[in-house]
Amino acid sequence: MRCFSIFSLLLLSAVLSSLQAGLLNGPMLAHLEMREAKIWVQTDAPAIVRIAYAAKGAEGDWAWSTPVETDAASGHTAVATLDLVEPGLSYIYRVELNGELVTNPATFNAPDNYYDRAPPPDFKIAVGGAHYMIEEGFEPPYQILGGGYDIFSTIAEAKPALMVWAGNTAHLRPSDRASRSGYLKRFTTARSVPQLKALLQSVPQYATWSELDYGAPHAGRDHTYRGIAEDSFKAFWPRPVEIGRLEGIATQFRYADADFFMLDVRSYRNDTPDTSTRPQILGQQQIEWLRQALLQSTATFKVIIAGAPILNPADSRSNLSFAEGEHTELLQMLREARIAGLFFISGGKSYGELTRLVHANSYNLYDLTLGPLTANPGNNEEELNFFRQPGSSTFERHFALIEFNGSEAERALTIRIMSLDGKELWNRRIPASSLQPAN
Repeated sequence: MRCFSIFSLLLLSAVLSSLQAGLLNGPMLAHLEMREAKIWVQTDAPAIVRIAYAAKGAEGDWAWSTPVETDAASGHTAVATLDLVEPGLSYIYRVELNGELVTNPATFNAPDNYYDRAPPPDFKIAVGGAHYMIEEGFEPPYQILGGGYDIFSTIAEAKPALMVWAGNTAHLRPSDRASRSGYLKRFTTARSVPQLKALLQSVPQYATWSELDYGAPHAGRDHTYRGIAEDSFKAFWPRPVEIGRLEGIATQFRYADADFFMLDVRSYRNDTPDTSTRPQILGQQQIEWLRQALLQSTATFKVIIAGAPILNPADSRSNLSFAEGEHTELLQMLREARIAGLFFISGGKSYGELTRLVHANSYNLYDLTLGPLTANPGNNEEELNFFRQPGSSTFERHFALIEFNGSEAERALTIRIMSLDGKELWNRRIPASSLQPAN
């Protein structure tokens, strides 16, 4: 009888502890399709999470996501799927923890179903680089390594259709890299910026990683903590879809007439080969997946995103060109496959720039490299990028707005580089007609 009473008290204690769980970070709109949405949340203790949602104007008819449970192994994060979404409708949603609604209503707009019905819609996306959240007790003395967090409010005010993070989303430090707890705590801190909340809850978020999301400098496929790094990144940045035969975090998604291919520059990396191997960053398996996915794409624009510059020719481990043979094969594959509409976006740098690779027998390729959102900016004096476009070097915190617009026959991509306070620093317009293979 006494044993039963002790068990009952322990069970009651566990239940009461669970009921006291609160929302730590989120909600974040992790992915949005015409007929489905994914909502990410993080709680401060184990909890049962559901999302209540309804189309605007039908708030009396709430739908509910399937319950999911948060646990310590994933930093008490969870992703709930809203599978009753329909195209072109605006939705209201709220987060429920352990049976209690704990957030005010947030909103999102499901994309219109324009296929075979209308010309592709105009839209714009936001793109950002490195994010550094200051954490008391872990910062080096007399240094301030992050700031300018109002940039997230500026991005939200621009109302992009989605946001892409091009690497270094958490900025791991030596104190974070040797344990699962360290990784999860650092990602939690990076996600906790108050100014980030409005952007996350209504704009779909997509991310790839770079060196400082992954671990020690130049870490690659043989990184000791690779499993922890991958689990932690996936816990905070859910992928739209898993690529079945690939390791790592590569993924793909579509919005209107643009396909987005997010590459993994860490899981296959070997930039210190022995005499029997050669440097690689993407790996043959990932490059072959990319080739097949590009050939299958019917999108006007095919946007390839990586956590390292793709076209920058400077001899640096932080560029894909460091793996010279692999880089040459990648560009040769793209030429031989005669793939139209290619545009590259990259991160992993402390500055921004636009690289243009001129081809005599094909079209010019562009790579927009993003510098920091909130980390400290630097300069590009140490890299001789002779494909850098004049006037595109950016040495302050910034983000990009990329607009996809125009009639069906005259679609174009316009880059606008924006300062922390929303001032346009420079722009370029690239017509879709100029991204076509030579006859």
